[in-house]
Amino acid sequence: MILHINTSREWRGGEQQLYYLAQGLNQNKIEQLIVCQPNSPLFERCTEAGFACFPLEMRGEWDRKAVASIRTICTEKKVKLIHTHTAHAHGLAVFAKRKTLDIPLVVSRRVDFKPKNSIFSRWKYRHPANDYYLPVSQTIKRVMIEAGISPEKLITVYSGIDLKRFSKLPTGENIREEFSIPKKTVIIGNIAALVDHKDQETLIRSIAKIETSVPFKVLIVGEGKLEKKLKALSKELNLDDKIIFTGYRTDILALLSLFDIFTLTSKEEGLGTSVLDAMASGLPVVATTGGGIAEMLTEGGGSYLSQVGDSSSLAKSFQTLLESESLRSGFGAFNKQAVKRFSCTETSEKTKLIYYSLLGDSLYGKENYESSTHH
Repeated sequence: MILHINTSREWRGGEQQLYYLAQGLNQNKIEQLIVCQPNSPLFERCTEAGFACFPLEMRGEWDRKAVASIRTICTEKKVKLIHTHTAHAHGLAVFAKRKTLDIPLVVSRRVDFKPKNSIFSRWKYRHPANDYYLPVSQTIKRVMIEAGISPEKLITVYSGIDLKRFSKLPTGENIREEFSIPKKTVIIGNIAALVDHKDQETLIRSIAKIETSVPFKVLIVGEGKLEKKLKALSKELNLDDKIIFTGYRTDILALLSLFDIFTLTSKEEGLGTSVLDAMASGLPVVATTGGGIAEMLTEGGGSYLSQVGDSSSLAKSFQTLLESESLRSGFGAFNKQAVKRFSCTETSEKTKLIYYSLLGDSLYGKENYESSTHH
């Protein structure tokens, strides 16, 4: 049995990736158990999908009670491998495993900043209990090598998306009506939390520098603690007629079908699966090279890339795409093809191979092994 641990109380990219992985392993009849926070979105969605879940209150990585529970689960359920999906889950697993459990530990890493340099952090990341780290981009892999983690323990496994969701997008016309956007207006869309590392400030400054007669609007989709500040900046730069803050939305596929250009101007980003969603929707992308973003995109193929914080360069990219419909559709078609290597099926297959390298045939359990080798 594979034991997944995720300590998040919200639903973000990492939780979506764990859900996809659980789906993939389930299809391969690999036994698994997901340990997550009680009543969290992850617990609710995984339970609904029929995946085995264990609700466990985890109050940070020093939670002794949670550590003891994880150890008990491992013994009672005959867990063969632990896979952690958040930084706190990683800490709990190292504490649970270090002296008593002789089972492999695999750690997913989705953020592109260096692990802290505290004594505890160094202990946790360099502990022999860690068998493999799975960074979701080469950028994260480099950061971890710089932090002193042995390259032999690092295997890049890109995040993936469910490409089937994008085969037929719902129409976004009702959103056009909701925000009174005229028919011929070109729409630039940004979907990201309104927080510092997503850097919508640079996006807004770049919009102020666009000089074109083509009518366009910018939809900034998301909520976050910088909302007031970003709205004030937009007002200060006289962009109220150009920029629409939509707040938090759940109709993401309809929004993607409405957009003509997608943009992500982050300072740092593990991989940024919203870019993959945009590519799968056949959109051209204007982005920064923050974190792993550039690893998904092809400069001058399906996208234009700028350095982090370079609003002038971003403005030029927007202008070029705004003024050429044929370029937009060419870039979009390119991205629709290029995104295929980032499918969630690929992600779960690669993860399964890593499990197999640690467990061999016992990954499948005796009864499942026969069927898995004959297909």
